[in-house]
Amino acid sequence: MLRVELPWPDSRLNPNRSKGMHWAATSSLKAVQKADARILALQAMRQAGYTPPRGTLPLSITFVQPDRRPRDRDNLLAACKSMLDGVSLALGVDDQHFEPVTVRREFGEKPGRVVLEIGHA
Repeated sequence: MLRVELPWPDSRLNPNRSKGMHWAATSSLKAVQKADARILALQAMRQAGYTPPRGTLPLSITFVQPDRRPRDRDNLLAACKSMLDGVSLALGVDDQHFEPVTVRREFGEKPGRVVLEIGHA
C-alpha cells in the first residue's frame, strides 16, 4: 500500500464557488496542483519502495477538512481532479484504473489535507 499526503485543494477550484473564475485562471492553479501532487507521490513511492501492480488499484481518499463547514463529496473530488491526475502520472497508470474508489471526510486542523491510500480499499 502507498500513502500519499497532499495539501488541501485551493478553494478557487471548488466547482460551486459563488464567483466563477475564468478558465485561464483555474488552468494555472490546476497545473500547479497537478505538478505538486506528482512530486509528492514520487517522493512517497521512493520512501516506500512502491511499484504499482498491474490491473486495477483500490484508492481510498480521505479529506481531512480544515474546519467543520459542510462540503459535498462530489465537489471535493472535482476540486482534486488535477491532484489525482498528478498522482496517476507519477504511478504511470491511467486514473481509470483506480477501482474501487472510497471517499471519506474527517475534521482535522488547518490547513487541512487530502490523504490517498493506494492499493488499500
